[in-house]
Amino acid sequence: IQGRVPKADYESGRAARGYRCNTRLVAHQGSSGGFKTLRYTDSKGNTCAFYDSTLLVPRDVLSNLLSGDGHGVVVLDMNDPAHPRRTANLTSPAMLSPHESLLVNRKRGLLIAEMGTAATVPGILDIYDVKTDCRHPRKLSTTLSSLFGHESGMSPDGLTYYASGTVAGFAAVDISNPRKPRTIFQQLGVQYHGMRLSNDGRTLYAAHIGEPGPAGLTGAGLRILDVSDIQDRAPNPRVPTLSALTWDNVSIPQVAEPFTRDGHKYLLEVDEFVDLFSARGLGNMQEAPVGAARIINVDDPRRPRIVSNIR
Repeated sequence: IQGRVPKADYESGRAARGYRCNTRLVAHQGSSGGFKTLRYTDSKGNTCAFYDSTLLVPRDVLSNLLSGDGHGVVVLDMNDPAHPRRTANLTSPAMLSPHESLLVNRKRGLLIAEMGTAATVPGILDIYDVKTDCRHPRKLSTTLSSLFGHESGMSPDGLTYYASGTVAGFAAVDISNPRKPRTIFQQLGVQYHGMRLSNDGRTLYAAHIGEPGPAGLTGAGLRILDVSDIQDRAPNPRVPTLSALTWDNVSIPQVAEPFTRDGHKYLLEVDEFVDLFSARGLGNMQEAPVGAARIINVDDPRRPRIVSNIR
């Protein structure tokens, strides 16, 4: 629905048949999906998929029970991709409604989520071991680790989990001992969405929803933060902002995924649907900005620059 196809395809009826882009369906599982699907192979060679079944609370909690799929985060044995097999449903507080926060760390074999909704709720953090047997995750802890939950990020070494409360701030949680997570930093008054980190865990790329003001949220885009103090576990850590970037037609920045090519560092940043928060977006939804996606060069984190747009 959010994609755009040639006018000729609408007029001829071609658009109604859909587009598979050289892919084909080999299997299907479940009747309700939320926001994340993750893949992981454990220490024994088993490959699993994890997906959250809750799009909206409480609607999906009831419908999933009636459908027989169960609720919470669904665990699938994917050793035979053509025949996925459900092996568990994770129903601890965060897994019942993880919203956009579900992440897996391949290095440590941890599956983590923070309770969230389309707005934000108290940040209850759930941590599971999936390295031993991904088909049957083992819960390690359930704790109140931040004031709010919605989106997330994790350092590549799997020692720090970042929780986002969107309009309510973000927190850094030390998960070096996954049985006893410890909040080591919390900042209110910032509007961060998805968060990703550099390979060394010292630079954080935050999708910035925008600053509140008379015209709604404005100035949305990307913020790049220095989280070296958090990575080094410095007492009273400082988290300076290295740079901020915005772009034309910005809507709701969702996440900026790092990648490298030909020795250069880039982000693939995506905005979600249309600008719902600014006066411009609310005034005429048909003409509201659609952010789409772009590639950003971050060789110098103090001077990020857009190198191409994907529309």
